[in-house]
This record gives sequence, C-alpha cells and structure tokens, in this order.
Amino acid sequence: MNTSRLPQSVYALLLVCGAIGAAHYYALVPERMASHFASDGTPNGWQLKEMFFLLMGLVAASTAIIGFLAPVLIVRRPASQINLPNKEYWLAPGRRGATMEFIAGQMRWFACAVLFVILFGGYQAIQANLRSVVRFDSQTMLVVMVGFVVFVLGWLIGFVRHFSRTE
Repeated sequence: MNTSRLPQSVYALLLVCGAIGAAHYYALVPERMASHFASDGTPNGWQLKEMFFLLMGLVAASTAIIGFLAPVLIVRRPASQINLPNKEYWLAPGRRGATMEFIAGQMRWFACAVLFVILFGGYQAIQANLRSVVRFDSQTMLVVMVGFVVFVLGWLIGFVRHFSRTE
C-alpha cells in the first residue's frame, strides 16, 4: 500500500503559503480591488477586499473536496459503482485497499495542482492591484494554465495506464 505523505505535505505547504500570503497582502491592497480581468489583463470586475480574500479562502479550501473527501466517498462505493479499466482485477478483495490508496494519492496530487492554480491566480490578482495601473499578467497566467493542462493530461494518461494493465 502506498503510504506516501508527500502529496498531503505539498497540499498543506500550499495552504500555509496561501494563508501567509493573504495575511501579508491584505493590508496592502485597496479596499475596493479589481477581482476579475479581461483576457488582455484589464480589470472588468471589482469587489471589497474582504470579499475577495474570503472567496479566495473558500475556493482554495474547497480543493480539499477533490483530494480528501472524494477518495473517502469512492472507498465506500460498491465495485458496481466504480468505473475503472479492469475493475474486477483492481477491486478484487486482495487488491482493493491498495487500489483505493493509489486513487487517493492521485486525487491528492490533482488537488495540489488545482490549489496551486487557484493560489497563483489570486496572487496575480493581488499583484495587479498593487500596481499604479491595475493590470493582470494574463501571459504568465496562460503559461500556468498550459502547465496545468499538461499536468492533467499526464495525470490522466498515467492513471489510465496504471489501471489498464494487470499483473
């Protein structure tokens, strides 16, 4: 069984960094801040900073559903409600525990990636509000989003390949 704590540690580190960043920047941003931006980086939506930070905190915290609640719910499902390649093999009584641990680990890494993108986007919004001319760095965010898509594709391919083979 995979008992690696690395994805949990990375997730916790991301949350701590996000909280420290929020605490640091809260006093520095304007009371009414740009919170939504057009593709060219110009602001087109504003909100009070209290609401911005509250919403960012809630969205960031909701990623725990992906990495920690979803695996618990999947484990409780009967095999008939789980869709996996070769599921009879992978969900056999002798393998089910290790299979569920693998799925949980993969879900935790996915949650880390989603949390990183959310925190990075929030950081970019904060940085935009600290500039004399408010402008979101859309190019950098695009690079992060492309990296996220590459991660998701690799994650998905690895997940399917893992369960497509039998030993």
